[in-house]
Amino acid sequence: MKFMLAPDSFKGSLSAEQAVQAMAEGIRDVMPEAQMICMPIADGGEGTLEALERVLGGRKKYIQVPGPYGKKVEAYYLYTRQMAVIELAQASGLTLTTEQERNPMQASTYGTGLLIRDAIEEGAKQICLTLGGSATNDGGAGIAAALGMRSLDEAGREIEPTCAGLEHLKQIDDREMRSLLKQCSFMIACDVKNPLCGSNGASAVYGPQKGADTAMVWKMDGILRHYGKILEETSGKAITSLEGSGAAGGAALPLLAFADAKLCSGIDLVLDAFAFDQQLETVDWVFSGEGKIDAQTSFGKAIAGIAKRAEKKKIPITVFAGRLDVEPGSCPDGMYLRGINPQEGTLEDHMKHAYKNLCKAVSDFLKEEGICR
Repeated sequence: MKFMLAPDSFKGSLSAEQAVQAMAEGIRDVMPEAQMICMPIADGGEGTLEALERVLGGRKKYIQVPGPYGKKVEAYYLYTRQMAVIELAQASGLTLTTEQERNPMQASTYGTGLLIRDAIEEGAKQICLTLGGSATNDGGAGIAAALGMRSLDEAGREIEPTCAGLEHLKQIDDREMRSLLKQCSFMIACDVKNPLCGSNGASAVYGPQKGADTAMVWKMDGILRHYGKILEETSGKAITSLEGSGAAGGAALPLLAFADAKLCSGIDLVLDAFAFDQQLETVDWVFSGEGKIDAQTSFGKAIAGIAKRAEKKKIPITVFAGRLDVEPGSCPDGMYLRGINPQEGTLEDHMKHAYKNLCKAVSDFLKEEGICR
């Protein structure tokens, strides 16, 4: 029997690679002759750069750039054959911040913009920018500033490239940015479908996890609405209502406005790079998983993308999760859901022993379903 092992990371406890190893160990414990295709994946958020690196190869380019709050961080991007893969979380990620300093009104994507600029100067003609895991809510103002866009207040002075700075925005000078980007195209991979503004927008849905209280959420929403209107008036493009335009606090907005840029599903980008559909033809069962399965999983996340492709090929899929928060009977035919944690123990215990728990959950599933006979 042949399995495909294609988990995302179990955030806070297992990387995607570690999850693959645990699954493989669980299979070998009860089916030592089984064959496996190991494919640790990511959905456009953190880990996507590593996932694509395994397929594309190329070289890493390290540079020092400002993090979300200006402190220098060492970030890298992948460069291969005039293409660069840049992960926003490398320079503008939430993991680069402490809980105490989080204030999305003051956070900036400027460091990510410097990575993009360096890649263009290196010779990149195509850039894949993966969103997700951001600490920012600046509508990509920092990215735009690093690429030469001048954002001006009523007196013609340049504003700070943060959400707070955008409150004073009156006009945009995009000439230098357009010139820099005219020879380059962008694929912008994201793992959500949220628009820029409103109750399902960037500020309302993701602002709180970046440090915003209720008052700040709606202030930022109004600021981004104002900013989006100016971008649309300047570029002549309708961008703020696009599915995914609210990803990473609207980080892709200036690229969508002034460059040859398209939003795409992060998980589809990764699966296509892995030739997932072709490899799926050769397997009998797919094992996937992530830290938590909930209603958000249906909004473009890794598991939903994998399950959709497996269902189309009529190949059964088992999804293992640290926490299951879905309605009973909500799974499509051919999908099995399994929690990996024992009933006893604390969350800290479960995260500490995630590798062992996942390994055991895989072995138990194979025995209970009679697959290893």
